[in-house]
Amino acid sequence: MARFAFPCALAVALCGCVHIQIGDGQAAYDEKVVSSESRAEGKIALIDLEGILSSDHHESLFGSRESAVVSFVEKLKKAEADGDVRAVIVRIDSPGGDVTTSDILYNELKSFRERTKRPVVAAFMGLAASGGYYVASACDRIVAHPTTITGSIGVIALHVSLTGLMDKIGVKVDALKSGPRKDTGSPFRDLTEDDRKLLQALIDQTHQRFVRVVAEGRRGRLTEAEVRALADGRIFTAEQASDAKLVDRVGYLKDAADEAKALAGIKAAQLVMYSRKPQRVENPYSASASAGGIPMGELEQARQLLGFHLYYLWEPYVLGR
Repeated sequence: MARFAFPCALAVALCGCVHIQIGDGQAAYDEKVVSSESRAEGKIALIDLEGILSSDHHESLFGSRESAVVSFVEKLKKAEADGDVRAVIVRIDSPGGDVTTSDILYNELKSFRERTKRPVVAAFMGLAASGGYYVASACDRIVAHPTTITGSIGVIALHVSLTGLMDKIGVKVDALKSGPRKDTGSPFRDLTEDDRKLLQALIDQTHQRFVRVVAEGRRGRLTEAEVRALADGRIFTAEQASDAKLVDRVGYLKDAADEAKALAGIKAAQLVMYSRKPQRVENPYSASASAGGIPMGELEQARQLLGFHLYYLWEPYVLGR
């Protein structure tokens, strides 16, 4: 279990052994048709957004994962350059991730819609929570699988204090700093009341941005006050999200494709995916990870837990792995 691996993982992570920048020697994305209707009037591009949303590249003994931002933006560019692509479906299966990555992905998707005037539909799979839902707010429609878990609209930041452990092993860390708050959030000292107020203000402001983004995306269906009432971090089933007007429809990937076709004004289309390993893309449910994508492992979890970070993330997903 991950919790028993933490002490060992912590030691390795402190040595900086898990975060290695990958070079640019990736193969270009190729297109593969995964389904096609007769008399197709154009294409619908299916783009994945899976796992914990992070801007980092990761490579370790256990595999590699390309930056979510890099792969997502490259696929959007490929779809934009193809005049036959009439709409995009973003298939989301993610608990969210760090605040900045979630916001970059949201902005890239929103900008794509504004530039191309092509409709974008979010298709929620098993999990589309927190940052995953944040990104979906840039879409014209949201279709949630009947068993989707979504919501978790909010911000979380964990502070890990190592002071007790350091005392036991006889290690002391002194921070030489230019001001009393320079090391706020450090795992090597406990939080003061002033620290808590400062960090809570950051969380509150970041949460308010989340509420505004959702309210903009659900304009005409939810007011900002109604979004704020739902934004207490709770999760929703697909049916609950539909009743709360956080999603437009409960259905399957085919229903998302039907929504995309209706918005694009076409009756039939080819469904295409982009992958650096096109042989792995066989049908609309195939994964299109470009670099053997893997979930965030225990080593990276340990490394992230050491620092104070803001996340649009459904936290039990990480701690329960």
